Amino acid sequence: MNKRLLPLILLLALAVVAWWLWKNNTGSTLAGPLTDFAVQDTAAVDRIFIAEKNGGVADLRRTAYGWSVNGLPAKEYSVNLLLRTFKLVELRSPVPKVMEPTVVRVMAGVAKKVEIYQGGAKPVKIWWVGQSTQDQYGTYMVLEVPGVGRSSAPYEMGMAGFTGVLGTRFHTDIDSWRSSRLTYYPKLADITKVQVEVPDTTAQGFTVTFTGGDSLKLFDAGGREMPMDTDRVQDLMLALRVGSYEGFERGLDPAARDSVVRSKPWYVITITSKQGVQRIPFWRKNPQSGEKDLEFKPVITDVNRMYALANDTALVVVQRFWWDRVARPLSSLLPQHAQH
Repeated sequence: MNKRLLPLILLLALAVVAWWLWKNNTGSTLAGPLTDFAVQDTAAVDRIFIAEKNGGVADLRRTAYGWSVNGLPAKEYSVNLLLRTFKLVELRSPVPKVMEPTVVRVMAGVAKKVEIYQGGAKPVKIWWVGQSTQDQYGTYMVLEVPGVGRSSAPYEMGMAGFTGVLGTRFHTDIDSWRSSRLTYYPKLADITKVQVEVPDTTAQGFTVTFTGGDSLKLFDAGGREMPMDTDRVQDLMLALRVGSYEGFERGLDPAARDSVVRSKPWYVITITSKQGVQRIPFWRKNPQSGEKDLEFKPVITDVNRMYALANDTALVVVQRFWWDRVARPLSSLLPQHAQH
């Protein structure tokens, strides 16, 4: 199966699940006023499922390598913001009885469902996150506790130490949730091999092996051990610890994007580690319209950025300032005297 189709298939499956949840949760079970929204032990939260009325879903899960969203690496900062919200949420005031029908009616059309899990198959709490209050200092919410019921009344909720609305934190924009990390190897000892292919000049490809300590070795494309500029090879490895991308390439139409992905890569980096094998192809990126070099001559390639494929699915833009440390020819890693 084409790996690029996996996120789409997952998204469709999650959308069906979200639709089923909305369809089957009629809200007929009421438990009177429920106000205990806070989740004190956020370290035990291992899943956060967000569903919107438009069918959008974000399924956040805690894994051994950090949080994921719909099966893809998620931004730790954004998830931690939710966990902080769960812990510090507080009731600002009940909704006046005269306003309840209006608030409930609007929430019925816009509320987001947020399921909070702590290891079990069922959520420990469900937040229904609605619209902001008129003064923009609070957010209307309803609490549901599985096995107990859903609150019969909405409340104006806020967060300790924060002034503003909370609803914008709960969304299903997957691009916003996805981590900008392209590589993440905080323990370099987890990496055993880095292979760099240069399809246009295969002889410039190389492999770096590492078994810990000072065991770095450099091999050419034919497997022969080569002398190396140790500082540059070490810098190559360090660049992989936390390598990020600048953003998703959304300026290309689908045909242009497919043209890039199907073309011959400029470089291909394959990292073998305890986490498995990660393959990242890179392509040259066209410059901005009218861009010129220091001699005022038109440039044919963006000298600051290039393309990469993240998680086998997303075409992203990366900064060459960082990635040229890894995506480079063999000759640039040899000692100066060996290059002549």
